[in-house]
Amino acid sequence: MPNNPPLPRPEDRPKVEERLHKMVRRWPEVSGYRLQPDPDVVEGIVQALVRSTMMHGLGYCPCRDLTGDPEVDRANVCPCAHHHQEIKTQGYCKCQLFVGEGYDPAVAYRPEPATIQQKPLRSVRHRWVTVYSTRWCFHSRRTKALLDKLSIPYEDVDIEQDLEAARRVEAWNGGHRSVPTVVARLVITEPTTSELATVIQTPSALLDGLCVNVTRWCATSRRTLAWLRDNAVPHVSVDIEQDANAARQVTEWNQGYQSVPTLDVTLRITEPTSDELVQMLGLGAPH
Repeated sequence: MPNNPPLPRPEDRPKVEERLHKMVRRWPEVSGYRLQPDPDVVEGIVQALVRSTMMHGLGYCPCRDLTGDPEVDRANVCPCAHHHQEIKTQGYCKCQLFVGEGYDPAVAYRPEPATIQQKPLRSVRHRWVTVYSTRWCFHSRRTKALLDKLSIPYEDVDIEQDLEAARRVEAWNGGHRSVPTVVARLVITEPTTSELATVIQTPSALLDGLCVNVTRWCATSRRTLAWLRDNAVPHVSVDIEQDANAARQVTEWNQGYQSVPTLDVTLRITEPTSDELVQMLGLGAPH
């Protein structure tokens, strides 16, 4: 089994960067492909290749996760073994560093339309969305374009400019800087069990936190808690008649009413499809 070459020394980084810049400029001349026309994308991918080389000894494609098996992962060294077929079939490689003739960024970065029914759930009262991304990542751009199209405000965190955010993403994704990683905090009031299932059981979404504000006597509160228990959904419950702070928060969220159950839900998803993102945000339901 082949091993990766020795890791460059920190002082070798400028030479590594120069070599990778030359490779990226040279490959279109050799292959007949074209270089991505957006210099910010090119530079972002080159810097990701530099980081990979400094960490692993080889410049692995930043859009593909490593298996840890050097023999398998060699296929992902840029220019990767997959890019010929990708350019042939779709007009660009996965990270859109190398592209074919007729490449149109406006089309290539356009998000795939969601196929699920667009019907915002009435029970979702508030949404706070954070997108952990990079400027050059095609999937990040598509995800943010979809949120813009849906008129959903979000905080955009560039993990290449925020080291703490990068470490957070790595911790969430098994050591990989997988982007986009989307974190959504939702306030959901008096949901039906179907509405609750739609959001919480979004494919690929992980539940980071769930607090259910209830009263002991409320039938809907009891039904919601029973559904969560029956479906083994981790949660904490707070009786707003016993917790004044919780009561004030519920009142604020619900325009002066102490409506229960009110759920404070935090979900996280990495590299979502359009359907997954729409479903997780309570903007539609699967057929």
